[in-house]
Amino acid sequence: MPILIVEDNATNAMILKHLAKKVTDEEIVVESDAARALTLCHNTFFSMLIVDQILPGMTGLEVVRKIRMMERYDGVPIVMVTADQEPKLQDAAHEAGVTAFLTKPVEAVAFRNLLVSHLGLRSTPAAAG
Repeated sequence: MPILIVEDNATNAMILKHLAKKVTDEEIVVESDAARALTLCHNTFFSMLIVDQILPGMTGLEVVRKIRMMERYDGVPIVMVTADQEPKLQDAAHEAGVTAFLTKPVEAVAFRNLLVSHLGLRSTPAAAG
């Protein structure tokens, strides 16, 4: 099943996609617009979502809350990625249904390990290095 990355910064999206491809052969879909990402979630089932907090039109927290209202996404891991290290945001993210929280700049090994863990994959040499 595909993975959705919701990130409006093209460079950050490219980095996240590149890191994810080192761990999984699943299709990686990138969407920069939060509203379009929600439409994609209605039309396609994603095995994991990686959501930036600062997006045009709505926050990542709003996106997560709306996704969690879709019953089929109850058990799907959602990773929030943001430069904001405020503990209140992390608390709010977890309350909204975020499974894991990563701060930018994203550390490659931590990101890959997170994907391996949440996607139920076995660690591969590419994921380890």
